[in-house]
Amino acid sequence: MLARARAMTIGVVFVIACGARTELEVGVIEDASVGVDAFVEARADIADAGDASDATDASDAADAVDASPPCAFGTVVSDVFGAVVDFNGGATLPAGHYRITYVDGCMKYSGDQGWTVNAYAEGAGSDQYWLVDGNHDDIVVPPGSVGFMVGDGAYADFDACVAANVVLAPLDFDFDGGVLGVWLDDDPYTDNIAGENGRNPTWKLMCAD
Repeated sequence: MLARARAMTIGVVFVIACGARTELEVGVIEDASVGVDAFVEARADIADAGDASDATDASDAADAVDASPPCAFGTVVSDVFGAVVDFNGGATLPAGHYRITYVDGCMKYSGDQGWTVNAYAEGAGSDQYWLVDGNHDDIVVPPGSVGFMVGDGAYADFDACVAANVVLAPLDFDFDGGVLGVWLDDDPYTDNIAGENGRNPTWKLMCAD
């Protein structure tokens, strides 16, 4: 009888110790008659709730990735003597909707003229910048002041020219994909004057929203 009582005492202590080690929550099962099956189901419900929370967190993280900033394809400083300067290091761009934005710089189409970006507007025939594809086909004229005489679209002061251009709105356009660069359509190139300290007209290219 004594040995039996000791065994029961040891069993109780063992159950209490196991409960402490596995962190069983007091009050999860208020009625012992409910049984082990109900307890297991309750714990499963708690685990499922945690999984759902994790799934929500993962979904939120995915949404954050999808909300990443628009893609950028670099900034190029144009060449005033007719060379094409490519965006994205000359690598192919995907087809899509793009945005070209003026960043800095001006030039002169002749030493006795003013600082500007384009001598003439698109459609005038020549003396303006173009975005061109890998086949040298014209895509669109990027944002920039128009005119070559001081007081008529051009500026006597280089910084005044830049200030007038940085407030211009960017231009959105569609591109079928491929190589895209900036090219000055002019003839002749020999009388052109580069921007101060190499600051020729400069643009940046990004995906449009």
